[in-house]
Amino acid sequence: MVVRIGFLTPWRTDDPGAWSGIIRPMLGALAEVADVVPVSTHDVPAAPLDRAAARLSRRSYLWDFGLATARARGRVAADRVRAAHVDVVFAVAASVDVAGLGGSVPVVQYVDAAFDDLRGRYSVFTGVSRLSAMQVRRIGTLAARRTAGYVAASQWAADGLARAGADPARVVVAPPGAAIRPRAADRVAGGRGETATAARPLRVLVVASDWERKGGDRALAAVQHARAAGADIALTVIGSAPDLPDDVRAPGRLGAGDLSAEFARADVLLELARANAAGVTLTDAAAHALPAIATRVGGVPSIVAEGRSGWLVPDGDGAASAAGDLLAALGRDEWGGVSRASAAAWYTEALDWARWGERVVALCLRVREEAAR
Repeated sequence: MVVRIGFLTPWRTDDPGAWSGIIRPMLGALAEVADVVPVSTHDVPAAPLDRAAARLSRRSYLWDFGLATARARGRVAADRVRAAHVDVVFAVAASVDVAGLGGSVPVVQYVDAAFDDLRGRYSVFTGVSRLSAMQVRRIGTLAARRTAGYVAASQWAADGLARAGADPARVVVAPPGAAIRPRAADRVAGGRGETATAARPLRVLVVASDWERKGGDRALAAVQHARAAGADIALTVIGSAPDLPDDVRAPGRLGAGDLSAEFARADVLLELARANAAGVTLTDAAAHALPAIATRVGGVPSIVAEGRSGWLVPDGDGAASAAGDLLAALGRDEWGGVSRASAAAWYTEALDWARWGERVVALCLRVREEAAR
């Protein structure tokens, strides 16, 4: 049974980097199993009232999450949904659009985190004014009233929805697939842990676009801890980073192709984030069959399978030393059953876009049938 889905988002659907690079793969995955119509509101500006409030506010005011903007975007979204003649609206990062969305077409929202779970953890949601926070929560309430079902990016996101009052029976957990898939030239047949001996340094990769949140300082401390225990480590840091030791390879920010090559070259990804909603970098690593060491925060436990695609360490002051102990063990070729093969198998089983698309379409069919009764 084919369902016609309106893919509603405030992002440009033709931008390969939109929303950490997963908008286009999402569209592609749904197009494999449904009739999909992109419905973007990227060209609808924030309302003048919200822009004025942002200028006058002494603290951060999120003008893209204002009620006046929600009304403006909702009106445009409703017109475009109506013109698309869809059965279901699938809203991605679009709670503002949904809050002001009229009409009767059922809505399924994709959610990676609730506002209160992000507040104070991500820079954009830190220091938010009381007025702005009140409007964000009101938008969440209005969007929830218009929503028939949710796709949660992780069990953590699903738990946040339940705390906010969503019916758990209407929430499907479906972690997203990779934003960067391995190129044929970057595929790796084996790696450390799959050879008879450790014949070279352990190649550790850190990808940190937000150095503080991604725990870049923790990663450096973990590598130092492992080296003090005798591990031979070659460290590469991708992204924005402060001054680094001379022995750290740091090529800066990379495009998708070059980053794919780094995933293929490394032995382990190290991501000791203080906050992580959907963990796109961790999913990219799994797609490249690269095991990861990560902190047990946010949605990460739905992305990194302990003992299969990597290892989870507790968040907090002990994160660096716990990760350092793991790196030291890997330097001794003690992988405990984790390998590139097991990481690749986990990706295919739980994170591949095909699995994601099947779960989303199943929920869309369900809400369409319920709406037709």
